[in-house]
Amino acid sequence: MLQAISNNRKPYCPSKGVWFFFFSALLLSTLISACSKDETVRHTTLFIKTGASYTPDGAHISLGGSIKIGIQASGAGAKLTYYHIEKIVGTDTINLLDKGIFIGNEGLDVDFNSPKDTSAVETWRIVVMNSDRYVVSKSLKFYKGSGTAYNPIYSYDSIKLSFQNSDIYGHYLDVHTGNVYTNANVAGHESEVDLLVYYYVTSGLPSPTFICPGYVSVVGYYPNLDTWPVRNNILYDYYSSDNNLVSIHQFDAAKNDSLLVSAYKPDHTSGNSKYGYTGKVVPFKTQEGKYGLIKVIHADQIDNGMMEIAVKIQQ
Repeated sequence: MLQAISNNRKPYCPSKGVWFFFFSALLLSTLISACSKDETVRHTTLFIKTGASYTPDGAHISLGGSIKIGIQASGAGAKLTYYHIEKIVGTDTINLLDKGIFIGNEGLDVDFNSPKDTSAVETWRIVVMNSDRYVVSKSLKFYKGSGTAYNPIYSYDSIKLSFQNSDIYGHYLDVHTGNVYTNANVAGHESEVDLLVYYYVTSGLPSPTFICPGYVSVVGYYPNLDTWPVRNNILYDYYSSDNNLVSIHQFDAAKNDSLLVSAYKPDHTSGNSKYGYTGKVVPFKTQEGKYGLIKVIHADQIDNGMMEIAVKIQQ
């Protein structure tokens, strides 16, 4: 009779050793891959410009005085996709600029300015991100100095502009000089144009509307702008306009830029401002950083009509 012989040892299973080897290799490969992935993330760099033209960190600025900063950034081989400037006063955060971009090896190089408000201290935070989603930020702090620093303004009492389907008046306004250009004479002056008007119906309401050459939908009303070599931008404070925060009386009484600076609210702005009815006042800020106000003297409500406005802008 045959009997089983036992040596009290567990039988060897080759598959366990094989699985242990593959598991170890997989774990090591994952760790190496993770490290390699981290190493390939390209780090955004951000520099704040210095020099006589720029406001230094910790400066004391009189009420209404200009705060000017310069930004230089690089994506380190990745595209820059976004930058943001915000102002922090106490527990309040105000967006001064929020912009999507797509900038390559040339890098970001921009200047930005804003007036000193009434707060004792304000902190500016600048944020830049690249296409690897690597974010870098820097902060500057500014203090309220003594006195005021308000400046003279230019005033243009009557400017007439045609809507998109009329050529009775010109379409293209240089807000700095008050000059209006027509289709016949705008060539060579494209870089001076800041403002146009058009009419349409939106949300069931008639809308005499302000727009700037750089706004994306402008070519739907003025197709020739698609070939312009330069298309300037303006930001309109539509919130103040919609809510009538600046009156006709205040506009008429403004003799320096104090109202122009204080009226502009940067957190509700666009390159397009709707509902520009007769009697409206619209604060704006030009691409060069000049603050201004538009008073609507008269606005037709037909696309072959016109708009008469008055403009006040910083010198």
